[in-house]
Amino acid sequence: MLASLKGRVALVTGAGSAEGIGFATARLLAAQGASVAITSTTERIHERAAELGSGHAGFVCDLRSFENAGRLVASVINSFGKFDILVNNAGMVQTGSKALSGRFDSLTESQWDSEIELNLKTCFNVTRVALPHMIEKEYGRVVNVSSVTGPVVSDLGMSAYSAAKAGMSRPLRQPTARMKPGEIHQLAGPERPRRSPR
Repeated sequence: MLASLKGRVALVTGAGSAEGIGFATARLLAAQGASVAITSTTERIHERAAELGSGHAGFVCDLRSFENAGRLVASVINSFGKFDILVNNAGMVQTGSKALSGRFDSLTESQWDSEIELNLKTCFNVTRVALPHMIEKEYGRVVNVSSVTGPVVSDLGMSAYSAAKAGMSRPLRQPTARMKPGEIHQLAGPERPRRSPR
C-alpha cells in the first residue's frame, strides 16, 4: 500500500495531456491525499485540474523562463500555503511544436539550445526556485522524470535530448549533499522508452 500524502502539497510540471506521464502522476498523488498543483503551457491544464476535483489547481506557465518559474512557485505557495513535493516532468515536446530529430553533426546552435532549454533548463528553473522554500521548511521531495535516453542509451537523432536527460539525472547531488538527512530527497527516475505527450 502506498503511503498517505494527506497534508502535503505537490507540483507536477508538464501535466497538460490527459494521457501523459505528468497527469498520471498528478492523479496518483491526489489519490494518495496530496493537494496537487499542475502546470502546462496551454489552457487545457484547467481541464486537467477540474478532472482532479476540488482542492487542486492548474496553472499556465512556460517554465523555460526563470521569472515564470518563480511566479509559479509563488502562486502555488499562495494558493496552498506551502510546497512539499516537486515532480519535474516538463519537456520532450511542447503543444504546437514538433520533436527535434537530427544528427549531432547537423544540429544548429539554436536547435541545441532549444532542446536543452525545454528539457533541462525547465527542471533547473523550478527546482532552483523551489529548493530554498524546501530548505526553510526542512522538508522536500524532488522527482525528476528523466529517461533511459541519455543516461543509459542514445539515438543518432536525439543527441541534444539525450544530453538534457542525462543532465536531469544528477542535478541535485551537490546542492542536497550539505543538507541534514531527512530534509530534502531527490529521485531521478528513467521513464520507459516511449513518446508520451506532456
